[in-house]
Amino acid sequence: MKYKVINFLLIIFLSINVVSSEIPPYSAKYNFESEEISISGIREFYKTENGFEMRFKASNLFASLFFLSKFEIKNSEVISDSYEIKIRPKFLDRDQYLNFDYETMEVRSEGINKWVASLKDDLVYDPLNVQIMIRTNVKHGLKNFKINIVDMEEGGSKSYEFNVVGLEECIFNEETLKCVILERSRLNSDRKVTYYLAEELEYMFIKIIDASPERTNTLTLLEVSSLG
Repeated sequence: MKYKVINFLLIIFLSINVVSSEIPPYSAKYNFESEEISISGIREFYKTENGFEMRFKASNLFASLFFLSKFEIKNSEVISDSYEIKIRPKFLDRDQYLNFDYETMEVRSEGINKWVASLKDDLVYDPLNVQIMIRTNVKHGLKNFKINIVDMEEGGSKSYEFNVVGLEECIFNEETLKCVILERSRLNSDRKVTYYLAEELEYMFIKIIDASPERTNTLTLLEVSSLG
């Protein structure tokens, strides 16, 4: 176990000066659609003095959504720092805050779901910053890869398989773009997530379809305000 922790820390700290991102900063408008709600908001990715941040903020007459991820990028690897959720439907308040502590090698959750979990020896991503890692891997030409995403409800992480299943022409703002079709799956799960990444937009997500036997959620790109 001692050597696993050392190897994990080496991933984080060996190349401390390599802090640039291969994915350029951007601001874009997306629409989230589910059986319960349809809401549009702004997703942003940008550099700060202490690293990088990615956020999604949306609201309508019935609800407001706010997600914020803070992280670092070193040698093309995303290193999670914190993740925050604030959801305000008119009938429910839901907050959750995650802190990734690399001294204690723990992830701590406060809010609606309280837990403490070990980081072990693998990098773990939150639901927002994992998108930077996905885009980076696809940009590097990877056809299949595994990623660990934090389990927001119970703690720990879940391992997901990502596979490029083809290329497809996508229409965005009356332009035809070449999209990589990427599927995410997990062993013994009926849930499948399909990503459409536009090569001409630095592999930005044009659409994400999250489908399971119980429900289907869709995130669709409406407008790109800035890129790079």
